[in-house]
Amino acid sequence: MVGKLFIDGLDAFSEYGIFVEQYGYKALVQMPSFKKLSSTEWPEYDGEEVDLSAPLLDSKTFSIPFCITDILSASDLFEVLSDGSYHIFDFAELGKSYKLRLLTNPALSAKIQLGKITLNFADDFPPVYPTDETDIESLNEYNTLLNQAPYATAPAGFKQNGYEMDDVDFSHFGVYVLDGTDRNIQKAPNVRENLKVDVTNRPGVSYDGESVFYKAKDVAIKLFIYADNIAQFWERWYALFTALLKPELRKLYNDNSLEKYNCYYKSNAVTRFDIRRNGRVWCEFTVTLTFPDSRPDGNYCVLATEDKEVVITEPEEGLIVFRI
Repeated sequence: MVGKLFIDGLDAFSEYGIFVEQYGYKALVQMPSFKKLSSTEWPEYDGEEVDLSAPLLDSKTFSIPFCITDILSASDLFEVLSDGSYHIFDFAELGKSYKLRLLTNPALSAKIQLGKITLNFADDFPPVYPTDETDIESLNEYNTLLNQAPYATAPAGFKQNGYEMDDVDFSHFGVYVLDGTDRNIQKAPNVRENLKVDVTNRPGVSYDGESVFYKAKDVAIKLFIYADNIAQFWERWYALFTALLKPELRKLYNDNSLEKYNCYYKSNAVTRFDIRRNGRVWCEFTVTLTFPDSRPDGNYCVLATEDKEVVITEPEEGLIVFRI
């Protein structure tokens, strides 16, 4: 365990007898959410209008579970973390350093000398998508710049396609889309409630039932990255989020529905993150996208000629439409 974690330049295992528990990196890796976006719902339209001209990621709070070889050393660790708010955590297995501040110690258990300890941290230096208005010099060195381009072609052996973000197939990010995503996309959004009057001396309610409008909906996109090493993982991870976190609305395309959906990033949750003994990285995660103007539509086909000319019936107004 020596050489895997350094706190302010000191080996955490040698100094305090602690190391990160297996699968303990997942909350550290995941992306924070956007800061609150300005949005408006118009009563005569579906969904919402949201200002995405300059979205920024927020600070995030998260837990890291540690194992400790001598529970009495926990006080030494707390003494160090109490010397100023920010401390540099260098995770050698991740190939990254973070500037974190301690928040709480929600759990501590011990059996004789061995123990487990959970610490909650804040990361106030999220990644930044650079635009023409970004003041690069004002950023902290721990703000990662999101400028990773996708692969020109899918990685060798990649056997999935059919999902695209802004006309770039997810395979070019080195990312698989997992089962359940199609169903999440197809779910109808919630109906926005119209004017309703509830009078105490009358049964039921009076409801404005003239029209139906829908709210924006959140869609969980279930994803998976399997990388040969940690450097390749970060390439794929940052390529995906570089695409997702750009200003303005994104376009998600799904082969099964043959539709493009307006969307924007809302949040990320890593469900499993594992660095295996051979150095390969397994990461299962969910990206939640908000569809701001989603409305359920039926599927139709129109009759056309071999030259792709739509057949129009007399009196030159109607199409021959098939419901599918």
